[in-house]
Parts: sequence; structure tokens; C-alpha cells
Amino acid sequence: MRVPVTDLIGHPGAAKPFTVTLEREDVGDPGASWGPADDALQGPIELDLDLESVVEGILVRGDVSFAVELPCARCLEPQTSEHTVAVAELFPDPRKREDEDEDDPGYEIVDDLTAIDLSTLIRDAVLMDLPVRVLCREDCLGLCPVCGTDRNAEDCGHRPTDEPDPRWAALADLDLPDS
Repeated sequence: MRVPVTDLIGHPGAAKPFTVTLEREDVGDPGASWGPADDALQGPIELDLDLESVVEGILVRGDVSFAVELPCARCLEPQTSEHTVAVAELFPDPRKREDEDEDDPGYEIVDDLTAIDLSTLIRDAVLMDLPVRVLCREDCLGLCPVCGTDRNAEDCGHRPTDEPDPRWAALADLDLPDS
């Protein structure tokens, strides 16, 4: 997803808005893996960004919006959620780079200082905002550990036992001092 910036390079203070709706295939190399977002990402990715020329390079600020579908952590029912991530990244001008400056792959001005590639910024925004654990609702009963029935939909008759888990039985014999 390359964006021309020839009108911004070397003109600190110049800015332009950049708003676009993309499909995942339009971002980066075709077929490139998005890791855990590969199957989760649903629908288009919307960018509402401002590109601003600064002395150090091109500053990109704005929002990346997208939807994901992930399974509930308890009952495995698919849950769709909308996300908007605020981004702010500097694409440094290589002519202003010092020897001790660290490289940040994917955040550079490319094509002989004529464009920036937003693929890494978009992919990073999506991956960093993916929820770690999704619940369909706070009181989700989940799946029965005995038969696998969705306990939100029907009662399978299996009840939790009061007996301790035998895997933890050895801990009952420990004589720990009170703290």
C-alpha cells in the first residue's frame, strides 16, 4: 500500500489527508501471512490518516478501523467486534538519519524518496489490537467438559463435582506455614 509523498518531502509543515477503504489483499504482499488475524479479519480496513512533512521525515497520524471475528473463549461461538486504532508513526527521511539511529523495518520512505509503504503500519495496528480473549457475554457457561454440549443452549445434565481434581491431590499433603 504505497502512498506518493513527493509533494511532502522537504516541505516541513506541509500536510495532506489520506482516507481510503482497503481489502486485506491490498495491504502488503499478496498471500502474506497476518498471523492470528489471517482468519479473524472480516471485511474492509478503513484508513483515516493525515500525512505531515516534518524535518525528520513524514509523520503519519490517524485511525485504522477494521472488524474481526473470533470465537468465544468459553463456548466457541463466533463473535464479531469492530475496532478503531489510533496510530502515529514517523517514516524517517534517510538523508537525515544518523549512524546511531536504529532502523525500524517497514517504516521508511521508499522508491527514491517518493513514497511511503503503509503495509507494516496497517498490519501492526491490526495485530496489536486483536483481543486476546473474547467472551460472547460475561456469564457464558461454556462447553460441558464431559460431553461438549454448549451449556448456554441446553442443559446436558452433567454437574461439576465437589471432589478435587486428582492432578492436584498431592498438594493437599503439603504442610505449608501460615503467612
